[in-house]
Amino acid sequence: MTSNSKDIMDVEPGPVVERFLEAYREGNVQEAGPITVTADEIIDFARRYDPLPMHLSASGGQDTVHDSLIASGVLTIALKQRLIMSIERNTAIIGAVRIDNQQFLKPVRPGDTLSMYQVCTGTRESKSRPDRGLVFWAFKLTNQTGTMVFSSDDTVMVRRPLLRPPAN
Repeated sequence: MTSNSKDIMDVEPGPVVERFLEAYREGNVQEAGPITVTADEIIDFARRYDPLPMHLSASGGQDTVHDSLIASGVLTIALKQRLIMSIERNTAIIGAVRIDNQQFLKPVRPGDTLSMYQVCTGTRESKSRPDRGLVFWAFKLTNQTGTMVFSSDDTVMVRRPLLRPPAN
């Protein structure tokens, strides 16, 4: 990202924590941002991962219904992850299990400033592995006008504290 403009907002990695399944509760909300998306970031990402004309240049975007340079949906997902990691980097997370209902609601354009809102919609202990469980999240990304540009429902596998047998 361009770092010489005071109007560019970026996020730093959050603290490293170890938050087990039991720490999450339905209704827990986390928010992150803002982060500014630059034309250079959109183009650099597209050159490597999604080289469609609308992601590579303003002129390429003008030849589409979007009428401008827009970010790849894959970059939008990566920016969501970057915002998540600005809250905390949880070492108890085993990994993402699934991402459902991904909705790219509006194009992300150069200069957009994104914020993330996530709410825990529930948790569940594993039925077969007592050392882990699932956390369910509903995500929303909005731009500087409050317009929702992306949403998804994510399931993440998280460790539980080591279960110890009762002392004799």
